[in-house]
This record gives sequence, C-alpha cells and structure tokens, in this order.
Amino acid sequence: MFDKILVDIHSHVLPNLDDGSKSLTESLEIIKTFHKLGYRKMITTPHNQQGWFNNSPEQIMDALNKMNIAISIHRINILLEAASEYFLDDLFLELLRKKKLLTFKNKYVLIELSPFILDKFLFQRMDEILQHGYIPVLAHPERYIYFYQRKEQFHKLHEMGVKLQLNLISLSSAVSTELRTIAEYLIDEKLISFCGSDSHSMKNPKIIENLPNETTYLEKLIQTNPLLNHTLM
Repeated sequence: MFDKILVDIHSHVLPNLDDGSKSLTESLEIIKTFHKLGYRKMITTPHNQQGWFNNSPEQIMDALNKMNIAISIHRINILLEAASEYFLDDLFLELLRKKKLLTFKNKYVLIELSPFILDKFLFQRMDEILQHGYIPVLAHPERYIYFYQRKEQFHKLHEMGVKLQLNLISLSSAVSTELRTIAEYLIDEKLISFCGSDSHSMKNPKIIENLPNETTYLEKLIQTNPLLNHTLM
C-alpha cells in the first residue's frame, strides 16, 4: 500500500540538527523501515524556527551528504533529499523575501504553525509565499486546534492554493480521538495533497507500519485524495 505513496516528504532523520534523530544508527533504522514499507524516496525536513533551530542550507546539505554516504555503504535502495520545515515567523519571512528557502521540487515549501495560537496574518502570509513563486505546504493541519470549530478555514487554504500535508500517524490510535476525527474529516473532504511521516525517531515508523491493520482511512486517503507524493520521484 505504501508503494503507492512512494515518497515521504516530512521527517527529521538527519542526526543532531533538531529534535529528531540523535544518531546515525537511529537514522538508518528509520530509513530502512520506510524502504521495507515500499517508499523509494524521503525528503527530510529539519526544523527552522527563530530562537529554537536555525539550520542553514549549508548545515543541512552537509548533514545530507554524510547521511547519503551511510545509505550507500549500507546498500539501502532509497533516495534521500532535504528541504526544511519552516515555522511561519520573522526568520522565515526574511528568508522568503531573499529567496533563500530550501524547497522540494524547486517550488514546494513546508510550513509549520503554532499549534495553539492562530496567526491573524496567516492568509496574507500564505498569499505572500504564493506571490514569491512558491507553493506552501501546510504541515499537519489536523494538529491546529483553532481550526477545529472553523473547518471552513481548511477549505479556504486549499482553494487559495495551499497544499495540506497530513501526518499519517494522525490516523492511528496513538493520537487523541479529536485529532483523528479532524484527520478523517480532511480525507473525507478530499483536501489532502501530501502525506508525511513526521518521523523524529522509530516511534512514528512503527505506528505507520501497522496502519493498514488499524484503519480503512489510509486506503481511503490513497484512493480518493489528490496525493502528489509520487510526483516527487
């Protein structure tokens, strides 16, 4: 089933850059698991957030090169590329205006929001990203609780050209019923353009591995939503 997704676009498997993988061994274990599931490419996305993680393109690419050497040595037949998961803050806006963003397929940029506080300039900032020639991909929209009673906002984002990226673990019993219900709503409404693992350790890969046995919504996501993951090969 996962071979129909083919490409994971959201993970933190470059060791010691953010709150993700803590070692080369852990990273290799995560990557091997995704290869076994049927994935043939991973686009890893270290965090960039003002006052928390400031990972320059040079740091990320250096870590990516080292990881790719390890993948080659261990003969894992998977492609590994890198972009970044940007928090929508002043640091991001500065990089956007200087056109110094790490993207995937030269146009998609992964954006993260505060999980609790709605940015009152959200739609203006998304429009600015589009005006600069990028396509914003909103990471895990199902986690933003301020949308729960305002589901029309999901549709507004989708209609303006923002791509929504679902975390696959949000379909599992590992999350709250409320969060899972929102994830299922987004699938029912055919609003998901990308899905991702958001792997920081082996926790998420193990949950994802069991998803086909746990929910019918994984198959529904693949069969009914306009997923673009496979177009990134």
